[in-house]
Amino acid sequence: MADNEQDSIRREHLRKLVPLFIVGGLALFSAPLFHPNNTCKDWLMKWGQLSASPIWIPIHQVASFGFALGAGAALLLCIVGPRRASGLFGGAAFSAGYLMMSLMALMHATATSTIGTAYNAAKTDAERELLRTIANAFVNYDVAVDGVAAVLLSGGAVLLVWYLWRISVISLPFAIVLAGDGAIWGVQYYRLTRVVHYSFPEWVPYTSQGLLLCAIGLAIVFARTERAIAPLPAAAEA
Repeated sequence: MADNEQDSIRREHLRKLVPLFIVGGLALFSAPLFHPNNTCKDWLMKWGQLSASPIWIPIHQVASFGFALGAGAALLLCIVGPRRASGLFGGAAFSAGYLMMSLMALMHATATSTIGTAYNAAKTDAERELLRTIANAFVNYDVAVDGVAAVLLSGGAVLLVWYLWRISVISLPFAIVLAGDGAIWGVQYYRLTRVVHYSFPEWVPYTSQGLLLCAIGLAIVFARTERAIAPLPAAAEA
């Protein structure tokens, strides 16, 4: 079977991954939408208070579910679809970043928040100081892992978008928009917008990733058949 015919069959198989992208994207959308909040300025006291909310852990479980589905969908995308170096590297990096965030979302909602609850109930300054030290240890680990995940996630997203353009699933203008959207997580973590004295609101990175997953799923659904099976330029075979 010719390479172009094999690529055409693989592109058709991509449609089977659409539910994973859509459901994962919607799960990430829901996290900031239903995330409880309050006005407490102390982060540890705030998390301890919020942990009493009945949706505190479930909404983080939904976010973790979304990251896990996105990781699986991205990895399968580069395996099921036409084989390209950009897809394999992008899918591997993106999936690793998403899996890391899937675990970190639950650590924030469970371990650290439980310490916050104990902190709020502590009777002495010594107890509160010890609990804050333990909580800081968890948070420092969380932040350090997020830094690695941000590079993998955003870098992988850009490569995946490049891959989708190379296999003629999305147009170049749409690819540029999606690449910018996928890079927001890393841009926010490393504060790359500080040169213009701006920082994205806390809900934007999650929403951007939900948008990315849903957009990829819809792009696969609505990719024109005649465009998808067209022979690729020689440069795309790299």
